[in-house]
This record gives sequence, structure tokens and C-alpha cells, in this order.
Amino acid sequence: MKKGWVWLKRFRHRKGYGVHSPFAYDFITRVIYGKVSKEEYRYLFNTYGSRKESRKVIELLHRLEKETPLLVYVNETDPIYINKVYEEKAETMSPKGIMVIYGINLNKEMKQIWQKLKTDNRSGITFDLYDVGIILFDKKITKQDYIVNF
Repeated sequence: MKKGWVWLKRFRHRKGYGVHSPFAYDFITRVIYGKVSKEEYRYLFNTYGSRKESRKVIELLHRLEKETPLLVYVNETDPIYINKVYEEKAETMSPKGIMVIYGINLNKEMKQIWQKLKTDNRSGITFDLYDVGIILFDKKITKQDYIVNF
């Protein structure tokens, strides 16, 4: 029930509507809402079938892996651990680097750590997909925080 309410609340943030940045719009339409072929889906199901993430999140991670070899995925819901990983990786992350954090809206502490990471000077564009948060580290692009109904 809550998931449906959240989806309705975020309805106007779907498929790149209202996004004016060409880079962000391309990222949303090509990577976040991209399609996975049947062969890729079979591979993903066999490889990641027992994980706690939904099928959509697993497909998203696959598309992100194809986008950059510098992908860091944190699927822990401990804010201290997330902060530690972020501090380690943010200093050495190249502009092509992407960090994905699972469970950014699970509880109050996770929401607070997500807000902290979004406002950090080392992060660039961020995408809030409700289940996961995506941080891009490219400083050439103007820092912006996007909400995407995923």
C-alpha cells in the first residue's frame, strides 16, 4: 500500500519529465529506464536471483555496469558503513565513477545519510529512485539532485 502511495506522489518525476539537463535526461532515459534483452535477463536471473533487491534494481545495476567500469554498489543499510565506504571511495573516484546506495528511504537514519551524501562537495549529480540512490562524481556537469519515479 505504501509503495503505491509513494509512486503516486512521485508520478510527475517519471521518465525524465521536467529534466532540463541533456546529460541527465539521456542518463534517465537510456540507463535508468533502459531495456534488458531476454538473454541478459536470463543471465541476471541466474546470477542474481537470490538477492534481496527487486528485478528492476538488478537490471538497473546491470545497465550501470555497462555504462562504467567504476561502479561501487553498497547494499548495506547501516549508515556508519555507508559513510565509511563513501569516504574511502569519494577521494579516489574518477569523473566516470558511479556509486549506488540501496535503501535510501528505508528509515530516518538512511534518509539523513542520503541527504548528507547529496550535499557533499565531492559528489556531483544525484538521482533518488526511492529504493536506490545514484551518485555521479563528474564535476564538469553542474551539481543537481533529481527525483526519478522508478
